[in-house]
Amino acid sequence: MLRAAVIVGVTVSLVCAGGAAAQRRATARRDGSGFWYGFGLGAGWARVTCAICAGHRAGGLSAFAALGGSTSRNVRIGAELAAWRHRGGNVTQTLGAIGVAAYWFPTPRRRLYLKGGAALVTHRTEDGTDVITSSGIGPLMGIGYESRFGRKWTLAPFFHYGVGVIGGGVKSNGAQAADRATVSFVQLGVSLTRP
Repeated sequence: MLRAAVIVGVTVSLVCAGGAAAQRRATARRDGSGFWYGFGLGAGWARVTCAICAGHRAGGLSAFAALGGSTSRNVRIGAELAAWRHRGGNVTQTLGAIGVAAYWFPTPRRRLYLKGGAALVTHRTEDGTDVITSSGIGPLMGIGYESRFGRKWTLAPFFHYGVGVIGGGVKSNGAQAADRATVSFVQLGVSLTRP
C-alpha cells in the first residue's frame, strides 16, 4: 500500500513538473523570450581609411552568425561574428568583427527590425610577402525584415553596417604604420533565424 502511494506520488510529481516545463516553454514562445540563433550570407564591402591608406571599398563574399536571448517580443539581444573576404590578383583581404547587438522590433507583428550595437572590427591584407592589419572598435547598425520560413525559422533580407573607429591603428608586418584608422564594412544579404 505504501509502495503504491509512493509510485502514485512520484508519477503525479513528474507529470506536474512536465506540465509546468511545457507551460514555461509556451509562455516563452508567446511573449517572445528565450534563446535564439541565426546566420546570414550575402555580398559585402570593406574599406580601411587612414593617413597612408588608399581607402577603396572592395566587394566580396560576406557572412555572419549570431546567438542570444530575447528579453521580450520587441527586443532580441545577442553576440555576433561577421566575416568578409576579397581576392584580387595576388592580394587577399579579410575582415572579421565580433560584437554585441540588440534587435528592436517596433511593431507587435515582429517583422521589421532595427539593429544597434558595438563591435571590434579587424582587417587584414596580405600578398604573400607583406601583411597589413587594421583594427578599431565602433558601432554596429542595421535593418531587416523577417518573414516566417517553415514552422520554426524566419527569413530576412538585411542591410548591416559596422565601423571601427576607436582604439585602433594600422600595422605593416607587425610595425605601427598609422596611429588612427577607420575600418568599415557593409553587408547586404539574407539571414535565417530560429527564434
